[in-house]
Amino acid sequence: MDYNIELLEFFDQLDFCLSLRFKDKWRHRYSEHFINIFQERVLKAVESQKPLKKSTLVIAYTKKHKYDIDIVNDFFDVIDLSLYYPVIYDDRK
Repeated sequence: MDYNIELLEFFDQLDFCLSLRFKDKWRHRYSEHFINIFQERVLKAVESQKPLKKSTLVIAYTKKHKYDIDIVNDFFDVIDLSLYYPVIYDDRK
């Protein structure tokens, strides 16, 4: 495996996740506020250089912002949250 290519692909994915294109792609299905929460959390994780737990995201969406867990899980599945590892990791495995 060429780790340089994997690293570039990861940074491209991360760049897309934080972009207006990402927001435009998903805001009609989930809402702009919903996407803003995700982008803010990812950006904070990158800036602080601390990985973000999936469970922390779930709690933010469901407890703090009162989103339904099924919508949150659907979003994570649709965007394939695993693509953002190690910035976001599933601590429930």
